[in-house]
Amino acid sequence: MKKQFVKILSLCVLGATTVFVSCDKNNDDEKPEVKNEKRVYILNEGSWNGNNSTLDVYYPDGENDYQSKIFAAANGQGLGDTGQDLLAYGDRIYVSVWGSNYLAKLDPKGKIVEKHEFTPEEGQPRYLAAKDGFIYVSTYGDAVLKFDTTSIAVSLGKVAVGSNPEGIAVAGNNLIVCNSQKDGAVDNRISVIDLATFTLKKQIESAEFNNYQIACVVNDSVYVTYYTPMYAIEMLNIDVEAGTIKHSGAATKMVSYNEKLYCANSATVYDANWVPTTNTNFFVRDIKAGTDTEILDLTSTPEIKTASVYLFEIDPNNGDYYVGTTDSQTNGNIYRFDKDGNFIVKFETSGINPNHAAFLK
Repeated sequence: MKKQFVKILSLCVLGATTVFVSCDKNNDDEKPEVKNEKRVYILNEGSWNGNNSTLDVYYPDGENDYQSKIFAAANGQGLGDTGQDLLAYGDRIYVSVWGSNYLAKLDPKGKIVEKHEFTPEEGQPRYLAAKDGFIYVSTYGDAVLKFDTTSIAVSLGKVAVGSNPEGIAVAGNNLIVCNSQKDGAVDNRISVIDLATFTLKKQIESAEFNNYQIACVVNDSVYVTYYTPMYAIEMLNIDVEAGTIKHSGAATKMVSYNEKLYCANSATVYDANWVPTTNTNFFVRDIKAGTDTEILDLTSTPEIKTASVYLFEIDPNNGDYYVGTTDSQTNGNIYRFDKDGNFIVKFETSGINPNHAAFLK
């Protein structure tokens, strides 16, 4: 989705789609026969009101290479309008589609196993997180909804948070919620939900920051991004227990991997005529040492340095990096690098604005 006030190409989307240890309780589902081959699912957001979201799958081991529009092939219909978030959990894929207003549970071939269509009271679905067999969804109903993976047909309830919540992330027994803005008014609160009771635990308020976007957790460290008054995207560090928020550098995408914070900073600025200039870099933050180190060798892909990076993910199985770029008009490109930052391959997706990748073995 592209909010009306945003003209920045490097829109924040929930970074850090994480593969979790299997807690999916789909024992009653009919499971298709598929080869036990690693898959990387690519969600192409499409254009707002374009009804052109797509889902692809890439096989990094090369047996089947790349398959485009697998959702359409498996279901006989398109994914819908504005694919928002993608999550691999257990042996299922979960996708939220903001414009078409639903959450779907998919089998590895992309076929719908079950679907939840959101009511006006629930609000349109945004971002996803999971823990202990439950899926959590932030919605533009100013709430977070809870679903049991056994069945997502009906939610188990909702917790009211703040204005138009965006990114969410699990931090121990808490769920961190980024509240953004609504009807032109920004929200300066980070909501914290107690997952054990599924109730609002606290609101962390800031006199300086607001309009939060992405949440990412590395061990006990919580990071979020936010829009500055000039709509640049910068990073904050949250102390949940103390209830404090402090500035922590600049990043447009964040991924938690191997007890470190990996970031892409695709900073786009506009001149007086709204002509954009983008500068992109990638770094890893050692949380314990408090140091940032540049990553990725862009010698073979210098175009990334001035591209708008819309997707940044790390394969939790081997540390490979996936970088997705967009011009918001033509099909996106995915660049794959190995764990040492060396370029491996570039391929085109089936749609515009590739925004998330999910990994399934």
